[in-house]
Parts: sequence; structure tokens; C-alpha cells
Amino acid sequence: MKQPQLKEDNRGQAAIIGVIVMSAILLTVVTTILSIAVSEYQLSQNDILESQVKYLSESGIENALLQIGQQGTSYTGGSFVSPIDSQINATDNVTVTYNTSTTPEEATITSQAQSYFLGTNNIDVQRTIQVVADLGQNNPILNYSLFANNYITGEWFQNTGDIQSNNELFFYDTQFNSNNINAVGIGGGAGNIFNDVNVTNSTSVINLQSEYLLSAITDSNIAGELGCGITYWGVNSCLIVNSTIANQANLSSPTKLNLPTFDLSVWKAMAQTNGTYFDSEPSFESFLQGYSTINDGVDTIAPPKGLYYIDAQNANLPSTDSGGNPIVYNFTGSTIMTKNRFSTNASYIATSPYTDPSTGKYLPAIVSGNQGIYIGTDGGNANIDITGVLYSPGNIYFNNDIDNNSANDGNGTTTLNGALWAGGSININNLGYNDPNIVSGTQIALDPSVVDNTEGFNIVQGDTSVISWQEIN
Repeated sequence: MKQPQLKEDNRGQAAIIGVIVMSAILLTVVTTILSIAVSEYQLSQNDILESQVKYLSESGIENALLQIGQQGTSYTGGSFVSPIDSQINATDNVTVTYNTSTTPEEATITSQAQSYFLGTNNIDVQRTIQVVADLGQNNPILNYSLFANNYITGEWFQNTGDIQSNNELFFYDTQFNSNNINAVGIGGGAGNIFNDVNVTNSTSVINLQSEYLLSAITDSNIAGELGCGITYWGVNSCLIVNSTIANQANLSSPTKLNLPTFDLSVWKAMAQTNGTYFDSEPSFESFLQGYSTINDGVDTIAPPKGLYYIDAQNANLPSTDSGGNPIVYNFTGSTIMTKNRFSTNASYIATSPYTDPSTGKYLPAIVSGNQGIYIGTDGGNANIDITGVLYSPGNIYFNNDIDNNSANDGNGTTTLNGALWAGGSININNLGYNDPNIVSGTQIALDPSVVDNTEGFNIVQGDTSVISWQEIN
């Protein structure tokens, strides 16, 4: 028999065996590659979750600090669920506890975040961060429509909202619907004077402190509670004559408030960036002329919204134009800042002041340097209508009769929806009539939504300072 046929069969069998071996090797390689790919995918998903849960937990801490700053110790935490995409979910649970035995109080914030992958084999990552923070002792100031670090003097005006002078108060022929009226009496050599003052709010607390002389309450009606301190000479500091007081009480001296601070250089730089910076008063006036419209003998100037910074010792807005037409300034959505002093005796309108793009809060409607803010009209039917906060480290002065001649008085009014905050004194004079049947003069009414949304004026219990930060797991 011949052998070649057998050799050919052996070759075929060897080929089959080789194919099987190669297939097994390829299958092993593919399986290994797929296993590595799955592992790498899971690792990459895990890395994603690690980052997400870290940032989520930290954002829970930051949000808690913000909420404490806004709500005070009433904030105790909450839960946040964040569907990041169709395959990943994330949750964060925040708890806040307070230690009132320390001074200042402490808040312990625990933020426990969890993120997981919604696959067949879930990947679950958790992280817990704990923060201990000091709580500041700032008192709420949202209701103050008038604050001065020195004196507040006013006559013939109406007011809604809290009032505080870090020194003394002098009010004549005024009407209040206020919650609290405080005179701290620090450094004063005079006494508080309420003459023909009507406080209509039965829940009001009028706390008059005076270091030396008596506080005089004459021809007045106070529906709420009146408290008087003890003078340097050891006697009750209130002298009450021909007045009706609903309730008298011994009250401790009010706490001195601090004027919020504004770094004008920051806003000056912003104005320079936005093209609303003016290096002199004439350059600002020239700019305003481009937005002048004269109609029926009235020159209305209405520039676009902006943060206007006038780098001049005195920024004065004239009351008439070159043709003798009275000027009405309509600064809607704008803030006016001056290096030193702002003044005008024109009819001035400023509503919903400029919004700081970094915080979403209003800036004050008018800000001056140390030389203060001076606003007045001179009779006629001119009106001053301002919405917003007026702020100055110096004095703030309102006068509806700048020549002090009652014969020139008209029917003009001054209305402020907002607040006056002065590092010096506030002087509100001659803004009405000595005829109580005429409803005119100045009405200073607080709009809490304006003040609450103004930069620097939302200071409440819970101004936090982080003292420790640790990751628990």
C-alpha cells in the first residue's frame, strides 16, 4: 500500500488543531481586553463619582454657611437631590447643630454626599465633610430706615421703619409708624427731644438714652412703649409734659450699630470698566446732556442704566439747564457715586438702583464720600422721589425749603422708599408746613424689599467664620 495518503490526512488534522488553538488564544485575548475595558470604564466612572461627590459635599457646606448668614440659627439643614445625567444620581444631606455655650456661638455643619452609577453593577461613592464655624453677633438691620452714627434731627416728616442714632434724636412735628426708635446716647452732651411727635404703632419701643441732660417728651402721643435711661446724675432721663404714653418701662441702652462699609475704589474700577466713570463734574454733566429731552418747558434727563462714578470733590446736579428749563433727572436702575460730596436742588428720581452683577444685589441709589449728601428743593411743585438706600460716611441733609423762606413754599414732596445711612448726622428740615391740615412735606417710608436686597445691608445673626474643616470619610 502507498503512504502519501496518510501524510495528507495528518496535515489536515494538524490544521484543524492549529485553528482551534488560535481561536482559543484569540478568545482569551479578546476576553482579557474586554475585562480590562470594563474595569477601566468602572474606574473612570468611579473617578467621576469621586469628583462629583466631593464637590457636592463641599457645595452643601457653602450653601449651609450662606443660609446661616441669611436665616441665623433657625437654619438646621436640608436635603438636595441632583440628577446629574441619565445614568448618575447624587444626593447631599446637610445637618447643622449649634453650640450656644461658646462666645461667639458655634455652628457644626455636616454635609454627607452620595453619588451612584445607575448601571447593572452599581458604583456607590460617599463622602462626609464637617465644618465648625464661629457665628458673628451682628443684629438684624433690615428694618432701619434712618441710621446715623451721630445725631438725627427732623421736623415735619413721616416715617415708617426703625430709627437709630448712636447719639441723640431731635424730632419736631413728626409722625411715625415705627417698630423701634433708639437713641444710644454715646458721647452726647445734650438730651433727646420729642416735640409734637405721634407714634401710632402700639408695638413700637422708643428707647431714649442720654448720658447727661434730660430727654424731653412734650405735646406728644406714643402708642407703644417708652423707655428712658438714667442720666449721669442718677435720675430718670425723661421729662414728660402734656403727653400721652401708653406704657413706660426701664430699658437697657440699645446696642450701638456700625455703619456698613463700601470700598469706593472697587466700584470706581467697575465704572471704569463699564465706561461709566467720569474724571470731573463737567464731564458727567456733558454726558447727561446726550440724554436730554425737553417737553412743555421741562428738561428730562434719562441716561441708561449704569453705575456712575464721578471722581470730583463735589458732584452737583443743577436744577435748570442753559435755557432756564427745570431739569428732572430720571436715573432708573442706576447708582450715583461721588468721591466726596453729592448735592442737588433739582427734582431727582432714582428707582431700582444698579444691580451688582457679582452678587445680584442692589448698590445704594446714592453714595458719597466723607463730605456727605445734600438734597433740597425750593418750593414750587417739584418732587423728589427716590427708591433705594442713600449712604454716606458723612452727613445726609434733606431740605424742602433751601432758602428758609416760607413764602416760597409750594406743594413739593420728598418721598424715599428705602433708607438713609449716615456715618455722621441726618438732618431733615423744613419739609412740611406748620398747618397740620396740609398733607405735604417729606414722607420717608421704608420698603423692606429694597433694603434687604441692597449690598451690605442684609447683615444678620450668623456672619460666619470657619474655624475648622475636616473630611470624615
